[in-house]
Amino acid sequence: ISGDLFDARFVTKDTVDTVMRDFASLPTCKFFISPGNHDPYNEVSVYKNYVFPENVHVFSGSKECVRLSELGVCVYGMGFTSNEYISSPVAGYGKLDRDMINILVCHGDMTKGSKYGPVTENDIAASGFDYVALGHIHQKTEVLKAGDTYYAYPGCLQGRGFDETGHKGAYFGIISKGNAELYWKQFSSRRYEWIECDVSGASNKAEVIDLIRPQLYGLSNDTALRITLKGTVKGAFILSSADFGESNALPYRIDIIDKTETEPDISALEKENTLKGLFYRLAEEKLQSATEEEKATLNDALKIGLAALEGRDIPLDI
Repeated sequence: ISGDLFDARFVTKDTVDTVMRDFASLPTCKFFISPGNHDPYNEVSVYKNYVFPENVHVFSGSKECVRLSELGVCVYGMGFTSNEYISSPVAGYGKLDRDMINILVCHGDMTKGSKYGPVTENDIAASGFDYVALGHIHQKTEVLKAGDTYYAYPGCLQGRGFDETGHKGAYFGIISKGNAELYWKQFSSRRYEWIECDVSGASNKAEVIDLIRPQLYGLSNDTALRITLKGTVKGAFILSSADFGESNALPYRIDIIDKTETEPDISALEKENTLKGLFYRLAEEKLQSATEEEKATLNDALKIGLAALEGRDIPLDI
């Protein structure tokens, strides 16, 4: 378990007790935990203040090795002791026993310049480990290889928001000398997805829905979907999740972020001696001198106002 098992800011005793019971229920399974930036090993951490079952080993701030002679395995690891760690968690373990299967469990980030255990592909290739189990990134990678070392991010077990899209799970399988036969197992029953759709040129709600529907294929009722609409549209309309209807073939939740700009029939509106024409001219006057932030609000107001003045339904949740 390569860090962030807990979120130190919000962890409760009930959560810790549940995790402890799960560890203890599998006494023949050995667990290794390298604390990460969200659950660092320090004076106030769960790892320092609770007694974990005997089959659980928590790596503290120093780099260390646990030798499992009966399995022919050495498990290495180190834990964060604060929210940041600016050295490589992969380097600095000294000479490895080549007769053993050497596995490293660590929290690390392969993003250049990261403050959360910076790791490079060269670090991994030079490490000499048979497998590096990485944590920190909540999106899985394939099982990769640098030099003679296999490595992977499994992602997290369950997405918690639209910044953690897709189904989630973990890797399992067999690591041997020179090989890693690992398979990804889905754990999540639901997922978050986020799509962007250019609806430029659409003049009504039906046309927008027709442009979106092809992107919904394969997204069933296990999905919470966020749709960002962009482009320049010709008509004034407000789209809501109710416009897609209800079906097991549709996401169970649809959020819509409307970033379109309205391009109505300007020549007609500018001359129209109606409330709608007056509303448009006032909005257009304000747009001329508005900041970028104010323009976003005014564009929303223009779409909603024109739709209302045309007698269109305005969703209550906008």
